[in-house]
Amino acid sequence: MVLSVTQNTGDHKPMLVQAPVRALDPDGVAVVSSGTIAFAIGAVLCWVFADNLAATGRLWYLYVAITGTIIGMLGLSVGLVRSRRRRRPLPRYSVEEADVNADGVPHRDR
Repeated sequence: MVLSVTQNTGDHKPMLVQAPVRALDPDGVAVVSSGTIAFAIGAVLCWVFADNLAATGRLWYLYVAITGTIIGMLGLSVGLVRSRRRRRPLPRYSVEEADVNADGVPHRDR
């Protein structure tokens, strides 16, 4: 016996359901800023111990820390812009400002 989708009227429960939890930091500013601070501290420490790192062939640690700090600052600026846009109120348009009349029909005289 073959059942089609329309004939299968049993109660289905999905195996995976998304929890109704909102994102803690939708723009990622807190996470990116903490990572950027950690890379900046690492860069300062690597700068202080640059002679020891160069002697052991690990001066690339300094370059990685500097690169991580720069990328983190770029990511932080993107997150701040997204956060600012999210908090900006939506523009309100009146019927007079719009290109349609009250019935939703476009004006023909424009």
